[in-house]
Amino acid sequence: MSRKKTFYVLMISGIAFIIIGAASLIDSNIPRKVELDKTLNPNVNNIDVVTPIMNKGSVGKIIVDGSKFDFKIESPDSTVIVSVTNRSHYEYNLIANGEGQFRIETKNIGNSTLQIDGDVETKASQLAFGAQMMLLITGIVVLGIGMKSRYV
Repeated sequence: MSRKKTFYVLMISGIAFIIIGAASLIDSNIPRKVELDKTLNPNVNNIDVVTPIMNKGSVGKIIVDGSKFDFKIESPDSTVIVSVTNRSHYEYNLIANGEGQFRIETKNIGNSTLQIDGDVETKASQLAFGAQMMLLITGIVVLGIGMKSRYV
């Protein structure tokens, strides 16, 4: 491949990495609605934990139905928002009063299956941020290599 083609391939690739990384970084901070659809069988310590990362004002609707269960929601500062025990049906509309990672825990304590339905808004975790930064850094490195191939 000629030096000119190498230059253009590297420059376009670097720009593509940077654009994809930047778009992903912006998109990951926008809360997305995630459906809850889980069935818990009647076993000892059968617990479902959901940890959505929510913005202030984000909403969620949780419906738990079926067997006897314990249900609890904690705010990012570990304050219990709601806690119910020994129920067979419960619905809760969650509105985030602050930003951070909430904890929604459901424990099946009965003898039959338990169905968890609803939806919550959540955004990407810190692990996704690392991947986006790797895309941006890779784009910058590829751009640098492209510029070096042109001017050497």
